[in-house]
Amino acid sequence: MNNFDLHMHSNRSGDGQFSPAELIAMLKQADIQVAALSDHDTISGVLEMIEEGKKAGIRIIPAIECSTLLGQYDVHVLGYGIDLKDPYFVNLQKNIQSKNQGVFHQRVEKLRAKYHVEIDEEAILKEANGTNPWFIMMTRIFQDPRYQEIEDFKDYIPGGKRSDPAPVNFFWDKCMPGSDLYVQAYNPDFKDTIQKIHEAGGLAIIAHPYQTFYHNQERLQYALDCGIDGLEAYSNYHKPEHNEYYESFARKHNLLITCGSDFHGEKKPSIKLGEYGLEKDGSEFLHRFLNALDHR
Repeated sequence: MNNFDLHMHSNRSGDGQFSPAELIAMLKQADIQVAALSDHDTISGVLEMIEEGKKAGIRIIPAIECSTLLGQYDVHVLGYGIDLKDPYFVNLQKNIQSKNQGVFHQRVEKLRAKYHVEIDEEAILKEANGTNPWFIMMTRIFQDPRYQEIEDFKDYIPGGKRSDPAPVNFFWDKCMPGSDLYVQAYNPDFKDTIQKIHEAGGLAIIAHPYQTFYHNQERLQYALDCGIDGLEAYSNYHKPEHNEYYESFARKHNLLITCGSDFHGEKKPSIKLGEYGLEKDGSEFLHRFLNALDHR
């Protein structure tokens, strides 16, 4: 296993489990020496992570995972080395949340209409207590014996081939643009986000490009034209052929190659820190990334 992990989440993300201090203890146990805390649309835990990392001898890269829209597609962009006082990123999470009130309700209504499932929306929101309610709702649905025979659910019920993590996989598989479950939420523009990251002194990397960019030359060219600095070529969401494709594309276009587990804890239980499908020495990727970070 390589000794770095450039994508993970704390409880400052709506779906993360552990505090920055707890993550540092886990990184120490896993012998990871370089890491990045990349919470969803927030940098609120980064300073704590850096300070705890110093005590443990672990280098922490300031980072954020930005939710963006490229056309209709949700694309996550990792911003590394950004100025933690930049007002855009300080206020990003609050601004996005304020513009997405009602989106969860629309998703609930579409699930009810299509599958005739019973959903206690108020109870789910209360239990979520400000975190992402999608995980709670979909976990309950997939575990409910009344719904085990719904054809669209069979891959996601416990033991199904897409059951780990079921809420995330169902969302990607069944709720994307073109699906009757799709609900368009507000997210900042992909190109604008890359510009904001650069203005804050950071590097912009596409997180887990997976199917969105796979063999899609037009979309990849647009990302290049927008000034993307690299690709998270190695990710737990990729199959080996995805990893190989994105590494090859990045090398061809002189992009940075990063690797990240996207660790969350209980919401994605099979994902472990420091594991992202890289079966070879990744020190070349890390050294080039750190050099670019130090000279940006």
